[in-house]
Amino acid sequence: MFTDLRLKIINFLKKYKYHIILFLIFWGILIVISQILTNTKNDVPFTTFEVYKPVIDNGQTMPEKWQDDIESIIDEYIGYCNRKEYEKAYNMISKPCRDKIYPDLDSFKAYVDYVFSSKRLYTIKNYSNRDNVYIYRLRIFEDIMATGLTYSSSFKYFEEKISFTEKDGKLSMGVKGYISEENQNGLYDDKYIKISIAKKYTSFDNEIYTVQFKNKTEYDIVISENGERGEIELITANGTINRAVDENWTSIHISPGDTVSIPISFTKFFDEGIKSTAIRFNNIRVLRSYSEDENLKQQELENAVDMYSAEVTL
Repeated sequence: MFTDLRLKIINFLKKYKYHIILFLIFWGILIVISQILTNTKNDVPFTTFEVYKPVIDNGQTMPEKWQDDIESIIDEYIGYCNRKEYEKAYNMISKPCRDKIYPDLDSFKAYVDYVFSSKRLYTIKNYSNRDNVYIYRLRIFEDIMATGLTYSSSFKYFEEKISFTEKDGKLSMGVKGYISEENQNGLYDDKYIKISIAKKYTSFDNEIYTVQFKNKTEYDIVISENGERGEIELITANGTINRAVDENWTSIHISPGDTVSIPISFTKFFDEGIKSTAIRFNNIRVLRSYSEDENLKQQELENAVDMYSAEVTL
């Protein structure tokens, strides 16, 4: 009986061996595909919303009531960008932020066309919460499943900070790190110069002040020269001193009788929550002559009308 069974099995294998081999190959392919999809699923980032675990924990959390709203706003915004519905995406950004970051629709289109050159996915992470401003890290990346790229070897992403400001029971969205822009009334005035702080722009990682200098004399006045460090400083409530970042200028020189307006930037992180109290100008030079010639610099300084420091309270 056992011998008959063994013969039947042998005959069956001989008769259907090619079918069995094909079946095993097919089954093996299914296992491999399943494994690849499992690994890919683990590697591909997905949309996340971790509102209660900010990257920078300053003891402030976002109210639970805004969780679904913010998730929905971001998803809608990315959707419009993916579909190149420029105007709809543009109008979701608060007007003050649009005016500062993308002053017209064409500038926003250029951003969308560059970042969303093909369909993009995204992740969000609650980054910091302070003073009713909720900041998120937004990462935008290629659809790896659609492009066939592997996460480990070819994965690239665009990253920016996106903010939501709560005011009067509503949320307004800022992009590219935008937090706020507000008027200032800081003023310093003496017989040589009038210094006015007109505006303050706050982003996630810096503060930019629009500073107006009016030369009231017949002399040249130099505030900063060739980006020398420490000539302009931002003073904060805890005594921290932040030096100006000379992104927008190399020298600040005001000719006799002239008025100039200069944006002066300081690196300062919004989530630190430390109030800025003053801007200090450490080396104001009132010069009888000014040539911008390094060889004559010392002579011009020795012949200066006055040299002093001044501080503008914010």
